[in-house]
Amino acid sequence: MVTSCITRTERDKGTLYELTFRGESSNEFKRLVLFRPFGPLMKVKNEKVDTSSVPINIIVPLSRRTDKFKQFMHNFREVCVRQDGQVHLTVVYFGKEQMSEVRSTLENTSREVNFKNYTLLQLDEEFSRGRGLDVGARAWKGGNVLLFFCDVDIYFNADFLNTCRLNTQPGKKVFYPVLFSQYNPTLIYGSPEHVPPVEQQLVIKKDTGFWRDFGFGMTCQYRSDFINIGGFDIDIKGWGGEDVHLYRKYLHSNLLVVRAPSRGLFHLWHEKHCADELPPDQYRMCMQSKAMNEASHGQLGMLFFRHEIEAHLRKQKQQQNSNPKKT
Repeated sequence: MVTSCITRTERDKGTLYELTFRGESSNEFKRLVLFRPFGPLMKVKNEKVDTSSVPINIIVPLSRRTDKFKQFMHNFREVCVRQDGQVHLTVVYFGKEQMSEVRSTLENTSREVNFKNYTLLQLDEEFSRGRGLDVGARAWKGGNVLLFFCDVDIYFNADFLNTCRLNTQPGKKVFYPVLFSQYNPTLIYGSPEHVPPVEQQLVIKKDTGFWRDFGFGMTCQYRSDFINIGGFDIDIKGWGGEDVHLYRKYLHSNLLVVRAPSRGLFHLWHEKHCADELPPDQYRMCMQSKAMNEASHGQLGMLFFRHEIEAHLRKQKQQQNSNPKKT
């Protein structure tokens, strides 16, 4: 069974095909790499890959949002603890408000599913996503490790974790998945009472969400590569910008940047607030993201023209009432 197929075309050489097949167990894979130059097809590599011994350190920066964190930990228990079993969680919390609730959520998870592989760091600073991820990555003392930079409103499955492992290699390649971003469920399903549980909302269709091909925040890379590239620009405060800056540094390095859609990675909808104090470029990025997250082009159009649609329906009804059919 093919689990993924990634292609890359080099303009002066040809096209590279990297196919991954699932093996006999959930952690065994077979990778077939083919290169098709501007000529006959060539086999480059045929190898077996075992991901069972590759731990992932998931780093989550957080400030308040304890309800979202509880939802995140519910998914984490099911996927990372019960299914995968090779994950460490690092939470970098900004401030003191609601810190006790976060600690309690982690301790409850540890007690309920016997999970000890977590680290909780606290920073008495203004929230900065880049700063939090940078601190979390550098806090790891167990040698080189695969990092997954994640946000609290992200949902992922066990297949994604293996995709993360398969598409990264220290000193050679980093993985920037394109995730599927959920639209506002209230608009999709008509009203809050009709919104199903989160797990049932994760359907990849044009009316339920979109591929966030402009987002670079969720990424898998080895700690050594992150340190060697210089990490995040920690001078960037608040919302956005730090992820694009890191992505561009990798593009200009000798590492291969793997950029491909991932069907096991979802951004859950949440209301966005763009602070007035953001610089103009960050504020514009935030507002663009806010607009694109609400609904599809067609759904937004129907909302925008709803008054005209309602007026048309009223007019039709009045005409029907004034010209009843003869019996």
